[in-house]
Amino acid sequence: MKRMLFLLVLIAITGSTFTSCKYSHTPESVAKKFLISFNQMDFVTAKSLSTPSTWEILNIMAEATRDIPQERKENFAGQFSVDILSVKKESDSTVVVTFRTKPKRLPFNQFRLLKTLNKDGNTRWKVDISTLDLLNSEENQDQAPDDLLNMENDTVQNRDE
Repeated sequence: MKRMLFLLVLIAITGSTFTSCKYSHTPESVAKKFLISFNQMDFVTAKSLSTPSTWEILNIMAEATRDIPQERKENFAGQFSVDILSVKKESDSTVVVTFRTKPKRLPFNQFRLLKTLNKDGNTRWKVDISTLDLLNSEENQDQAPDDLLNMENDTVQNRDE
């Protein structure tokens, strides 16, 4: 009986250890998961990893990509990689993550993450991109990628044919 109880406790501890290590809530892991979700046009997941000010941009992207067939979205998402280049602490509650994606699909290469607390009191990092940040980013002005727009235009042309 003691052996059975010991085995159950051991299994429970092992299982909880693997589950808790499955997804880390570090700025790096949140930024990477956000970028991958954004690239896959999974805006529901991207919203769960971001602040309400970022949702405005995600809503625009969701609307712009709404008519793209799922097969095209999957082809578009293939061969995408993210490298986190640096994480710089701005304050006790914010960091700036600099990244590189291949292929380049965003008109910027860094964004801010805000430290928040969930209802259980656990720290969660959230991507915080506002339209003002995008407009005020002088160094990123002429870096806008066009493959997403080309994919959308191709889809619109195919629909019209």
